Amino acid sequence: WLEPSPRRQCSPSHCGPHPGVGRAYAWMAPHGRRSILTAVVVGCFLRPACALTLDRSPSLRGHHVIVAPGVNHNAFQKPIALRRGDDADAGETSEAKNGFGRWLAAWNAHHFLGTLVFTSFACSLFLVVPVYRKEKKFYEENVAGSGQTFKDFIMYRFMDWFTGATYAPAVVLLFLTMSLIVAGAIAYSLFVGGSPSKALWTIFVWATCSSAEVEGTPGGRALGVFVTVCGLIILSLLLGIVSDFFSTTMSEIKQGRCRVVEGGHIVVLGYTECTRCLLEELGKAKESDGGGVFVVLATQDRETVETALMGDNLDVRGSRVIVRSGNPAHIRDLQKVSVASASVVVILADTQMEPEDADANSIRTLLALKMKSWPHNGRIVLQCCNPENRSLFKHVCGADAAKLETVVVGNIVAKLMTKSLEQHGLASVFGMILGFDGDEIYCERWPELVGCTFRDVVFRFEKAVAFGVMTAKGECRLNPGWDYIVGEGDSIIVIAEDNDTYEPSPQAWQPSGLSARSPANPAVSGRRRSMLEEQQKVLIIGWGVQIGALFDGLNSLLCPGSVVDIYSNRPVDERENEIKHLEEESGRKYTFKIKNLEADGPTMMSYVELAKLQHHTYAGIMVLSDRDLDHRASDERVLMCATQLQSMRREMQDLSDFQPVVEMREDSTAEQLRICGFANFVHSSQFVAQALAAVAETPSVNAIYAELMSGETNHFDICDLTKFWPTDQPLPERLSFWTAASVVSNCGDISLI
Repeated sequence: WLEPSPRRQCSPSHCGPHPGVGRAYAWMAPHGRRSILTAVVVGCFLRPACALTLDRSPSLRGHHVIVAPGVNHNAFQKPIALRRGDDADAGETSEAKNGFGRWLAAWNAHHFLGTLVFTSFACSLFLVVPVYRKEKKFYEENVAGSGQTFKDFIMYRFMDWFTGATYAPAVVLLFLTMSLIVAGAIAYSLFVGGSPSKALWTIFVWATCSSAEVEGTPGGRALGVFVTVCGLIILSLLLGIVSDFFSTTMSEIKQGRCRVVEGGHIVVLGYTECTRCLLEELGKAKESDGGGVFVVLATQDRETVETALMGDNLDVRGSRVIVRSGNPAHIRDLQKVSVASASVVVILADTQMEPEDADANSIRTLLALKMKSWPHNGRIVLQCCNPENRSLFKHVCGADAAKLETVVVGNIVAKLMTKSLEQHGLASVFGMILGFDGDEIYCERWPELVGCTFRDVVFRFEKAVAFGVMTAKGECRLNPGWDYIVGEGDSIIVIAEDNDTYEPSPQAWQPSGLSARSPANPAVSGRRRSMLEEQQKVLIIGWGVQIGALFDGLNSLLCPGSVVDIYSNRPVDERENEIKHLEEESGRKYTFKIKNLEADGPTMMSYVELAKLQHHTYAGIMVLSDRDLDHRASDERVLMCATQLQSMRREMQDLSDFQPVVEMREDSTAEQLRICGFANFVHSSQFVAQALAAVAETPSVNAIYAELMSGETNHFDICDLTKFWPTDQPLPERLSFWTAASVVSNCGDISLI
């Protein structure tokens, strides 16, 4: 700080050879004390230059110059003499040039590294600003209304990143080290003095307890040893405290006890065999949006669940999966996963329990959500095991019933298996419709289609296939008839690649050159017609939880008087009692006869025991997955049974296509069945997950699936196109989809999918 001397005044003509000093002094004088902080900070980095210039400036002669301590004037080698008058300026010119060159060399050698460290650290701080703004925006849009503070949100995001990214500990350690050294160097320059490089080196020595600075006197050495030992003791205590804190924190994180602070995420309550498939299907649905956040609240330990998920090669397409441990029926554990701010809450049924017990457990979880009206702006998708309890769940929700979607997935799997019994390969068709791979089901309103017939609607979508209407009252009508008129508020149900890849064309496509044949209904295959009109024998191997829904499907498929043989290691009396209970619940008797065959558990899949069944005498065979076993052991038993039956067919020189309906629960089993030549299998866990994920993404899909599986008004059939083609025209080698749809429509109210 410069203060004019009362004895001499600064002459305006002597502003000094360095114009920057004159400008700095001219700025500092009128601003007074406000410039002190700026002068001090600038002095920390540019002290050698300022000191040299101030010493050489003739305008400072006769002034009191306060030079901050720490400037090494000996580094400039020659003292600079101050002369009075203008004649002194000419004599100083050469010395000034040489002094400036020496100063510049000293600056480059001693201060370049320090300046680089300071600049790098400052730039790294600026990189945090956009990240902070992004997290702040996400908090305000998704989390602010859930009662969580921004501090909690930032702490959660940091903990999630610190434990999830492999490079996070190294980044945090580097940042803390640089913060300590740089902040200490700035404080050292302010309070002690010295160049930036010297300050950085001194703080580094102190921080690392290095012995780089050697004391010459014995007393100083003894003091240094004593202080170093004391410092190490204190440092050890500090490290112990910090280590214990981080150990406790990491233990809570690993055990899944820390809180999740998210918004707009999907919460899955429960961990079952279909959880992995559900997460993968949700990941496929969120892939076009850049991924999502899925939080799993399981009663098992977090590490156990994560090991099981990652061991199954979980692929969520860029989404994040967070696992927490807790009871889904407890409010405190539900708060742990931020259920209040979730967009969708999926309640999974425990497949290891009896259907009624699993639904009772789901009701308790549903009541816990109802107590707090959670989620506030989301919806609930619940897996129901017993179809009779669907209305009960709606009643429990009360005023919040509008946000609940109940999915009876057991019925879906059982009905799909019975339909696959009459139509081989139908399971793969449903898998393509239910899943998010390839084309998906969409339901959207098109005001320009109001007043059009359903026939015109079908031929106005060039990149989608329309096959139904969702009325304004919420009624799902698949294949409503070619003469159905689209009304106000009706939504068109289509199958398309994505919701933004299709739109109706201005005019409907009109077929030309095709003659119409007489309306008929050739879409009933010979196999289905025989099952409806003739008594058949069906063999069921195994016993599953969906056996009741399976019997209901067979009751509508088989001709009265047909026989269903059940081959299982479950005791016969237990099976008979359960069948009697199922008939009492449904209120009707099964029209087919049930015969329970005894089987020895350890040897039931052996060649000798299976040969006694004479499976070639049955019109259809169904191999069920045993729910008493885990999914791997159950699939091994199913695979062995199917291959044994196939081997017997080959020994009998039966060249017919042997395609039993096989239920499996693992992805790898599907590939193994394909290798063996089987194509008529049902992935029960995947179908359950696909149905839940589709309803979670689009609630209206629930009614569409129920209508697809009901079989009351419509049914699926796989037929040869020659059954529909006009007899007076040859079938071309290639034709468009619209041409095929037009030909099929001439035979009645039949929609081609």
